Amino acid sequence: MRGYIEDKEFGKIYVELRRGMTSVRFAYHADGHLLMRAPLGVSVADLQRMVDINREQLRHFPHPGRVSFRVGQVIECYKCRVVIEQQSRMPGYILNHWEGDTLHLQVHESVDLDDDNVTRTISHVIGRAMEVQAHTVLLPLARQVAGELGLQPAGFEVGRGMRKLGHCTARRVIQLSRNLMFMPEALIRYVICHELAHLTHMNHSPEFHALCNQYTGGHEKDLERQLRQFRFPILK
Repeated sequence: MRGYIEDKEFGKIYVELRRGMTSVRFAYHADGHLLMRAPLGVSVADLQRMVDINREQLRHFPHPGRVSFRVGQVIECYKCRVVIEQQSRMPGYILNHWEGDTLHLQVHESVDLDDDNVTRTISHVIGRAMEVQAHTVLLPLARQVAGELGLQPAGFEVGRGMRKLGHCTARRVIQLSRNLMFMPEALIRYVICHELAHLTHMNHSPEFHALCNQYTGGHEKDLERQLRQFRFPILK
């Protein structure tokens, strides 16, 4: 059986009641919500009691998929930043405008930043802004890296993937996700080098990794580890 309970601190907690379980276990759902697995037949009151018992531990529980926004928050991006601000002019609206390299995203004072729909909307607005910005700063960096390596792809494009951050097409076009904009330059360069290595090896063979390692100055494994650990500041 599946459902959810509401908690004053953690918000919506998904619940899975499973036959044969003898204890309660916690994890985080892919969308960032807390997931609670418990024995079949446990009451709602008991579920809430178990959350209270484990509350302090849950506060420090790793939640790689969880995303939240707050007034005053600054999200550092590649050659730009996003600042979350409050506005009182237009109720219900999320306004945004650029000032130099800073995107001012202004949320009306009546908007609940803990609401899932608001989180999705803010993520969408920031994602679209980074897509535009990627054409200005990300693609020139990719061309620069290709030039440094003496490579000439057929072209560069901006994509939207969060799991698939880059792609080398059969036409030798390098596609780079707008979400690279949230990463430090070292990881952006790594993804670019990875895709450029596919111009020579359209696979992940030992030869491919040797070339990618060469392109990254011998740091492929360390950069790949950092990439796996990176957590995006917006929803997927």
